[in-house]
Amino acid sequence: MVVDMQRKSVPIKTLLLRIFVPAVVLVSMLLAIFVYNWLYSTIIDGFDRKLTTTSALTGALIDPVDHDQLIRAAFAKEDSDVVEQSAPYLQNVIPIRQIRSKLDLTYLYTQAAGGSQDVTYILDGSEGDDHSPIGSEDDLPDMTMKGLNNTEAGKEIYVSPIEYQEQWGLLKTALAPVYGSDGQITATAGADVNISVIQVATQNTLFASALIGIGSILACLLVALMIVRRVAGPIETLKDDALKFAAGDGHESLRAAAPREVSGLRDALAALAEKMAMAKVSRETTAARHENDADAALLLQAAGLNGQEMVKLTEENGARIFWIPGSDGKVETVLASRSMVRLAEHFLKNPALAKNWRSLADNDHGACLVVDDRKQLIELVGKADVTVRCDGRELSLAPGSPVAFDAEVDVLRIAAGGYLSLAKGPVQ
Repeated sequence: MVVDMQRKSVPIKTLLLRIFVPAVVLVSMLLAIFVYNWLYSTIIDGFDRKLTTTSALTGALIDPVDHDQLIRAAFAKEDSDVVEQSAPYLQNVIPIRQIRSKLDLTYLYTQAAGGSQDVTYILDGSEGDDHSPIGSEDDLPDMTMKGLNNTEAGKEIYVSPIEYQEQWGLLKTALAPVYGSDGQITATAGADVNISVIQVATQNTLFASALIGIGSILACLLVALMIVRRVAGPIETLKDDALKFAAGDGHESLRAAAPREVSGLRDALAALAEKMAMAKVSRETTAARHENDADAALLLQAAGLNGQEMVKLTEENGARIFWIPGSDGKVETVLASRSMVRLAEHFLKNPALAKNWRSLADNDHGACLVVDDRKQLIELVGKADVTVRCDGRELSLAPGSPVAFDAEVDVLRIAAGGYLSLAKGPVQ
C-alpha cells in the first residue's frame, strides 16, 4: 500500500516571523546587557578618574608647613576646637570644602597613619554631623590600609573597590600623597564617594538600558515586519508567476519578472543603508560633542587650581596694580588669565606700555585691584562689584570707590584663589 504523505506547508511570512522574532528579542536583550555593562564600566571608570584627580590635586594644594604643624597638633591631642579656628587649619580646609561641595563628593580629607588606631584625621572638608575633628582616629579595611601604606611609600595613588567601612558605610576611596616641608610623604589625601551616589548613577544606567532594550525590540520588530512584507511579497509574486509559467500560462516570463523584484529589494536595502549611515553620522557627532565637553571639564578643573591666580600687572605712582580673574570657571576666563600673565611680562619690558594698563587689562573676564601703599587705599577697576574676605570680614569693592586698609596686618583673600598681602610685598 502506497501512502501519499505531504509535509505541512508553512507560509513564507510565518516562517520569516518565526526566524526573525526570536532573533530580534535575543539581539535586543544582548544589546541591552552590553549597553548596561558598558555604561556601568564607564560610570565606575569616571568615578575612579574623578577620585584620583581630586585626591592628587588636594594633596598638591595643601601647604606643607601648615600641614606638618597640624599633624603635630593632632598627635599631641591639642584642643580640636582651638586648632580648627587657627589660620593654618582654615586656610587649608576652606579650599577642600569648596572642592568637595563643587564636585559633590561624600568626603574629602587628609589623614596620617598612626595613633591608637590605623589613622588619625587631620583636615576634613565635611561639616556638620559628618565632620571628623582634627585628631580623630579610625580603623580602615585591610585592603585600604595596604593601599594607604603603598601611597605613603610613594608607590601609587590608591583607588579602592566599593567596600564597606564600619563607621562610614559602603564607599569608594582614592588616596594620594601629601608631602611635608622636608619633601617627604607625611600623610595622604582621601576622596570618598558613597555607594548611594554610584547606585543612583547605576539605576539611571539600568533604566536607560531597559529603555534601549525595549526600544530596540519595538524598532527591530517594526523593521522585521517591514522586511517580511517586502521580502515575502515579491517572493510570493515570483512564485505565482513561476507556477503560471511552468503551467504554460502565457504570462510574463520569469526573466522579465525578476528585475522588478530585485529592484524593489535593492531599493529597500538602499533605504536601510541610508538610515544606518544617518545614524552613524548622528552617533559620531554626539560622541565628538561629548568628547569636547569632557575636555572642557578637565581644563576647567585643572584651571580652577592652577590657572586662575591673580596677576601683578605693574606699579604706578606708588600703587600696585593686580588683575584678578572672575570666579565663573569658564574656559574664556582661564585664557584671559594666561593673557594677563603675558601682558605683565610685556609691561615689565616696556614701561611706556604699562601706562595704558587700564585699557589693556581684560575687564570682561576679571577686574583690577589698585593697592595704593602710601594712602593705604584699595580700589577696584572693572565692570562689576567684587566681594573679598579680609582677615575674616567681608569686604565689598565697587568700581571707583576706594576702601581703606591697614598695611601692617590686613591680608586679602581673593575668591579666584591666592592671598594678597596689602603690605608692600609680593603676592603670597
